[in-house]
Amino acid sequence: MAEITVQPGATGASTPTDDGRRNSLRPAAMGVVAILFFVVATSSPLAVAVGNLPIIIGFGNGIGAPGTYVLAGVVLCLFSVGYTAMSQRITNAGAFYAYVSAGLGRTPGVAAGWVANVAYNLLAIFTIGYMGYFANYVFNAELSVNIPWEVFAFGTLAVVTVLGVRGVELNARLLGVFLLCEVALLLAMDVAVLVQNGFGAFSLSSFSPKEIFSGAPGVAFAFAFLSFIGFEATAIFGEEAKDPRRTVRRATYAAVLFITISYTLTTWAVVASQPAAKLEENALSDPGAFVPGIAAANLGGWSSHAVNWLLMTSLFAIMIAIHNMTSRYLFAFGRAGLLPSALGRTHPRYKTPYIAGMTQFTLMAVIVAIFAIAGADPYLDMAAVTGGVGTLGVLALMAATSIAVIAYLRNETTVSLFGRVVAPILAFAGLTTACVLIIDNFSAITGSDAWIVSHLPWLLVVVAVFGLVAGHLHPGRREIDVFAGEDGDVRPEAAG
Repeated sequence: MAEITVQPGATGASTPTDDGRRNSLRPAAMGVVAILFFVVATSSPLAVAVGNLPIIIGFGNGIGAPGTYVLAGVVLCLFSVGYTAMSQRITNAGAFYAYVSAGLGRTPGVAAGWVANVAYNLLAIFTIGYMGYFANYVFNAELSVNIPWEVFAFGTLAVVTVLGVRGVELNARLLGVFLLCEVALLLAMDVAVLVQNGFGAFSLSSFSPKEIFSGAPGVAFAFAFLSFIGFEATAIFGEEAKDPRRTVRRATYAAVLFITISYTLTTWAVVASQPAAKLEENALSDPGAFVPGIAAANLGGWSSHAVNWLLMTSLFAIMIAIHNMTSRYLFAFGRAGLLPSALGRTHPRYKTPYIAGMTQFTLMAVIVAIFAIAGADPYLDMAAVTGGVGTLGVLALMAATSIAVIAYLRNETTVSLFGRVVAPILAFAGLTTACVLIIDNFSAITGSDAWIVSHLPWLLVVVAVFGLVAGHLHPGRREIDVFAGEDGDVRPEAAG
């Protein structure tokens, strides 16, 4: 097991050294609501409704789609039991890296950290491509203005990077505004469907095992788990949280419950709005217009325009959140000596990982330039391919963390048997099943059955092996920093 070193100064428990000030994020900058805005914005209820629901319903299990989200939410609630138990003992911006290191050892932890860095950067590429593509579409459709997608990509990248330097407080406020607007629109659509169709249209058979496992449940569950990516990031912001031991735990459970309930209600409303015999056919006839069409039919024509603009701001919000997550993983690796130490420094005024953020901006800008020069399609060639691999990487890390939880808490009598063994085992089973389903349905997720695309999941294996070798040959600092809260009650001996 990796040695645990307590760094109380990082969260204000004591006066930090000069080096500590350069390498510490701003303490007590975020409460439960701020972290909740970050992680739910990443999951983006509106983007999921427009992009994923037609596929889950049309290619997946039709009327059983709402129940699919419930079961996926249960698996992630089980994961959260052990995950939050770890967050109460280890507070580190490189969450998966720190947790796997503490539970399974330094070398596997470094491998997990490398996979996390690659996975979140792939999700950043996905979001940038999707944002560029959709912003171009919206400006064409709404304003008859044709602006190249790469202009939107470079512009939003620059804005997101500046916001990242300014601090999580400003970012959280912006995310809150965007999130509340999209959730309000979806809730209005749900209520309008209920008013127009009555309670009788909302069939409880959507939650029956017969319907949930009908059709192609593998496709349905793969896209359902894709929809939750982002909620796990609560622990990434632990160092900047007020009372991180409690805040991260509350934010994690709140995020899982909010996302599960909102996805389930909206999916149920979408199913209720359609004739049962034509549900799948209508979902697939024009997938991109399926949910906006339901909104227009039940709320009025204005709502389809609102969906367009709010989806664009939703993608911008995802970019803000993903940039902050990715830069914090780079920061954690720089601070741990696994990447250049400059990445582990924070801004002297804003206490943000500004060098890591600028590095991430540079990497993304180069990738956008390459795709633009090559004349690639920002959605089909850039977004669809990278999103599937990034999601698979995060789910695999969650599965590995479930095993790390069991190892780390094996002698922790203050945690119940359910919390330290049963829930992590069930979560591991569910998450590995999700990984298998994503691999098995990768062509449906990416929209391509090309050989090179179908073999992209192997990239994560290559990265993990590289991480194992790198962790063995160059482990960086052997200890894992635990940034203690004001009570400073972390117990280093818990690592074993």
